[in-house]
Amino acid sequence: MRVYKDIISGDEMVSDSYPNVLLFEDACLEVKSRLISKNANDDYGIGSNDEEGDGTVDDNSVNVIDIVDSFNLQEITLSKAEWTAYIKTYLPKIKKHLESTGRADRIPVFQKGATALFKHLLEKFDEVQIFAGKGFDVEAGYAYCYYKEQTDAGPTFFYFHDGLREEKF
Repeated sequence: MRVYKDIISGDEMVSDSYPNVLLFEDACLEVKSRLISKNANDDYGIGSNDEEGDGTVDDNSVNVIDIVDSFNLQEITLSKAEWTAYIKTYLPKIKKHLESTGRADRIPVFQKGATALFKHLLEKFDEVQIFAGKGFDVEAGYAYCYYKEQTDAGPTFFYFHDGLREEKF
C-alpha cells in the first residue's frame, strides 16, 4: 500500500487503497471516496453489523466521508479570494520542492497542470469542500472535494500530486 503525505507538513492525506487516477498533466491526483456509516461510539470506521441486530438503524451512527475519517482531515473554510491568495503561496513551494529533489524538468509540466487544476476548482468553488491535514497546518497542502455526479457514493477528492510524497508500506 502507498500512503501519500503532504511534502510540507508530513501529514498523511490519502492512500492508493481508494480508486484514483492522475489528471491535468499528472499534476492532480483524483480520488473517489464513499460515505460510510460509523457508530459514534466506534472508532473502527466499520458500518453497523446488521446480522446481530433487529434491522433497526443505530441512532448513534453518523455518515462520514471515508477519506476524511481515515486520515483525520480537518475541514476549513476559505473565501475564493483567500483560497486564491493561498494558492499563490503554495504552488511556489511545490516548485521549490521539485527543484530541491532534482526534478526541475517537471516544473513546466507541473505549472501547466496545476494551473488547469486551479481553474477547474475555481469554476466549482461554491461546491468544493477544503480539508487540511491532521495537523491543521494552513501553510501545507489541502485536499479538495465535491460531488462530480449526484449519484456518486461520495465526493471526489483532488490533490496537487506534486505536493504529495509517496510512502510504501
